[in-house]
Amino acid sequence: MKNLTKERIEKGELKRLSHMELQFMRLIWQHPEGISSEKIYEHFPQPRGTKSTVLYNISEKGYVDQSQKGLHHYYRARIREAEYDQAVLLLDLEKNFGDASFERMAAAFCGKEKLDEKQKTLIQSLIEELGDDLDC
Repeated sequence: MKNLTKERIEKGELKRLSHMELQFMRLIWQHPEGISSEKIYEHFPQPRGTKSTVLYNISEKGYVDQSQKGLHHYYRARIREAEYDQAVLLLDLEKNFGDASFERMAAAFCGKEKLDEKQKTLIQSLIEELGDDLDC
């Protein structure tokens, strides 16, 4: 299955999140129904203006929908956390290895250049055991 978030980042339609923006998004992802700016502000030590800027940037990058109810802004994620994490991982693999295959990643993780047939079979069995829940 293709990762549309990865494709959108590659095309420049979505910009990668900065470290601080990602921290804010992790909190937003914990609240799929949406979370108010006030609740977000309670979780971070930065000055209020900095927090507002981070939320604005996340919104401008297209990662959240923003609405206003009374005096409060509410933020709801537009993409799933796993989708973003997968996109960034695949982009980093391609950048560092030139190949984002699971086999290549597993080999590198084990300190090898490539896997032998027995190892490939073992990994394929593991993937099949995990089932269709994987977005590979």
